[in-house]
Amino acid sequence: MALSLIQQVRLNVQDNEPGLYILSDEEIEYLLTKYSDNVSRASIDAARIILLNLSKNSSGESVDIFSIRGKDAAEQYRLALELFIKDPNLNPLIMNLKGWVGGVSKTEMQENDCNVDNNIVQIPSKDRYPLQTGPFTVTWRF
Repeated sequence: MALSLIQQVRLNVQDNEPGLYILSDEEIEYLLTKYSDNVSRASIDAARIILLNLSKNSSGESVDIFSIRGKDAAEQYRLALELFIKDPNLNPLIMNLKGWVGGVSKTEMQENDCNVDNNIVQIPSKDRYPLQTGPFTVTWRF
């Protein structure tokens, strides 16, 4: 049986204890709508919201109706969520990033030169020299 989008987000942030959810289904549905059903982006935002909920509580032991036994368990959950957001091996958005360098191939350079919107700086050759035609104007003489 396939998981629904809400269940996938809950599984990614480990907010999947039935009856003791930190985020409601409506909140996760809002995140999925906000990110056009992209589970990865919704999971990152859900983790951020859970971290903010954990930081609101001064004791660090309970969130909403759900209570964690001991301060260490809440702290470990917070650290795991931070790791999920920051670590490029765990964050699904950072995992898919790829670099691209433009203007390197000959065809891209030719396309760039043919584009009239681009400014091309002409390097003066040896047979050209500047001619001052006025106090603030300079032209090139051949």
